Amino acid sequence: MEPQDNPSSSEGGERNSRTPAKQYFTIQEIADRWCCARSTVYARLRAVGAEVLDFAPRGKKGKKLVRAATGARIEEKQTRRLY
Repeated sequence: MEPQDNPSSSEGGERNSRTPAKQYFTIQEIADRWCCARSTVYARLRAVGAEVLDFAPRGKKGKKLVRAATGARIEEKQTRRLY
């Protein structure tokens, strides 16, 4: 008996490429990505005047989301060469 190709194993990489990239990140996800505290993320967002999507009523705690493009723009500004 010859081993047959398993189609599900070869599709694993393709399935990941088909999933759309995240358009929004939570503050905690950005903090984990940047290896810093959430307060640092808030400070950097304020410094660049980034728009934050807030699902809570004004003045209340709630889930906040930041566009992935905004995070990428901040990363580009903060990234430096190690010469």
